[in-house]
Amino acid sequence: MTKELEVLYNKDKGAIVPTQGREDDYAFDVYTTEGTLIPPLTFKSVKLDTGLRTAFDPTEYGMKVSLRSGVAYKTPLIVTNSPGIVEGSYRDNIGILVRNTFIDNRLVDFAYNIKGERIKVSDIPKYVLKKALKFYEEETELLGYPDVTPEVKEQLYKTIVPAGTIYIAKHERPAQIHFQERVKVTFKEGSLPNSERGTGGFGSSGTSK
Repeated sequence: MTKELEVLYNKDKGAIVPTQGREDDYAFDVYTTEGTLIPPLTFKSVKLDTGLRTAFDPTEYGMKVSLRSGVAYKTPLIVTNSPGIVEGSYRDNIGILVRNTFIDNRLVDFAYNIKGERIKVSDIPKYVLKKALKFYEEETELLGYPDVTPEVKEQLYKTIVPAGTIYIAKHERPAQIHFQERVKVTFKEGSLPNSERGTGGFGSSGTSK
């Protein structure tokens, strides 16, 4: 028998409540509230806002966040703290922390959407580019790196972006959430019983049958 969980929520203006593609799906798709660029080779993660705040029984369940499989397959994005965990007692905006694992230091005049398709920088909303430029400037200051040349700075996040940059548009569904039952755990110090595996670590069972 399927267990039921009541999840109370409120949302920012324009936010979309999580949906399912099919009624019997396991996970719920979550939507972004604004467009965002995720460049590669960053020190910090980029946060995607959902505009949602939730409340559910924290003694029974926890919420987990992961990428949708299509996004994970077609782009170099990962959820940084995969899976992201949201407690039932958390009341602020649910954000999805993502990182772009692509490695390339060229500058190009296009990004990619979450389907892995090229999109011209000129087709990306200016507020999205401006937000990405601010993120770049904050990282440059944080890491103490020298700035790019004035010629490049004039065009960066205006007509060009780092190669492999991913553009997530407003109200797209890059991630999904699911709920998992909580297990009460007690840590107890004591002698460990013998086992067949013992102290065998990484690769100890071999790589082929």
